[in-house]
Parts: sequence; C-alpha cells; structure tokens
Amino acid sequence: MMHSGFGNQFSHWGSWFCGPGAFFPGPLGWIVTLLFWAMVIYLVVILFRALFAKTGKTPGDHLNALKERYARGEISEAEYTRMKTELS
Repeated sequence: MMHSGFGNQFSHWGSWFCGPGAFFPGPLGWIVTLLFWAMVIYLVVILFRALFAKTGKTPGDHLNALKERYARGEISEAEYTRMKTELS
C-alpha cells in the first residue's frame, strides 16, 4: 500500500522530519532544533575561549600602568625610574 502525502514519505510519524528525538514538533521544528544546537555549540566555543585565553599582560601594559601611577602621584620620580629600569 502506498502512502500519499509529503510528510509520510520522509519521516516515521508523518510530520516533516520531526520524528522521535525532535524537540519541537511541526513543519519548522527541525529548524528550531538546529538553531538550538547551533546556540549550544556557540556557547561552548565562547566558554572554551574564555577558559583558555592568555591573560598575561605584555611588558608594554606594565609600563603604561607604571606611567599612570606616576602621573597620578602614587609613586615618586625615583621609584618610577627604578621600576621602569626593572621592567625594561
């Protein structure tokens, strides 16, 4: 016996690719499911980037921080010169 209809030809339950395991039923449910998994993968990638990113500062960043401290008056000229020599 032949089944008629588009949905019956492509899925087990006759609902346009939304058989067992689909999150959202209906004709566009597979698109919503794909968007959901794309978002999950995106968030996992962002999490790994945040966890394994280099957080070390470059020597230029340290010199800039030293210049800012000197400009605010937190350290004296002698301290600034000594620290700058140590960082260079």
